[in-house]
Amino acid sequence: MAIVSLIGLIVMLVLVGVGIALGAAAAVATVLLVTAGVLSSSVAVGLWRGKAEAGLRALLIQVGIITGVPAGMLCTWVATQLYAQVDAELVKVLAIGAVCGALSGLLVALLFDFIARRVQAWIARWMARRGGA
Repeated sequence: MAIVSLIGLIVMLVLVGVGIALGAAAAVATVLLVTAGVLSSSVAVGLWRGKAEAGLRALLIQVGIITGVPAGMLCTWVATQLYAQVDAELVKVLAIGAVCGALSGLLVALLFDFIARRVQAWIARWMARRGGA
């Protein structure tokens, strides 16, 4: 009976390993597809508007939202762990955190875009003064 148990254990470990490998491959494929989608949509916006700055702005906004979702979820989860008097279900809390994180990421991306535009304008003025002198 021990040999049957050993064979069963080996089969189980092989199947679990295959499942983990397939899950990891699916996760990597998902990340690659999302990355390709974000980059291609940013390039499409830049080509459609005719300006590279529009594509860069679209990229910043998309990356800000994508990174803001898990950050908001994590921050909200930490807040609920710290403040035990919050009587919300975990799913609701994570959903609210995801929305708040996405909005925060959007605001940070817009702030980076604003700063980049100001720096670009300043450099353009500086180059024009320097070239005109």
